[in-house]
Amino acid sequence: MPICQRDGATERNAHAAPRPLFSRALSSRALSSRALSSRALSSRALSIAALFIGILCLGSSAVQALPYTLAGPVAITGAEVGNLGVVGTLLPVGVPSSLSGVISVSSGDTSFVTNDVIVFALSLSIGSSVVDEIGIGTLDSNPIVPNPMGGGAFAEGGTELPDSVAVGSFTTLKAVFEYVSNTLVAGETTTNLFVTYSPEGTALAEGDTVNISISSGTNFTVQATLVPEPGTFLLLASGLAVLGMRRRRNA
Repeated sequence: MPICQRDGATERNAHAAPRPLFSRALSSRALSSRALSSRALSSRALSIAALFIGILCLGSSAVQALPYTLAGPVAITGAEVGNLGVVGTLLPVGVPSSLSGVISVSSGDTSFVTNDVIVFALSLSIGSSVVDEIGIGTLDSNPIVPNPMGGGAFAEGGTELPDSVAVGSFTTLKAVFEYVSNTLVAGETTTNLFVTYSPEGTALAEGDTVNISISSGTNFTVQATLVPEPGTFLLLASGLAVLGMRRRRNA
């Protein structure tokens, strides 16, 4: 005759009523809610981290070297005072990626760690007069950009390297790229040119203007506005945008 075990555990298991379906559904919903909450917390943590890093970068910008380029292409039409037929475009250059390029010609202090830097290029249109010198200085700029520390040309960009680079004194406040032997002719583009300024993080600012002089027998000058490398600002903006989306979603 089979023996029926009647210990407490066996008896409870044998006579326990099955869990109601709605109870199991509630448990599943609770687990799903916890998973969603965990993902939301993780996403918010990443957003706050991006925002925090952006704020730190902005707060420390005064002690970090900053790369700048032109706010946009600057057209040279031939109608500028003193221009004897030069037609082309001053080009903004992607920074800071260009700063990792090979420097072919340079003069002075060209450190991109201890100095702010401006990077640009010049492209001549078909039919333009030749160019034998390019200079970048601060005459009539507002505010006054400090004395350049160094200058040079990368191997990247266009094809035309300057013959030499010279950094001006405290009276001229200009870096000069000579194209006397290897003149820049119609249809050609300089390699990426740069000028460094000190102290880092404070020498240049967004909205500063610089004079770029171009020589074709005689000098003429055009002005360009500077903009900084945008990576830090994009990082900050992305953090703020994600936080804003989260708030609207939770509203």
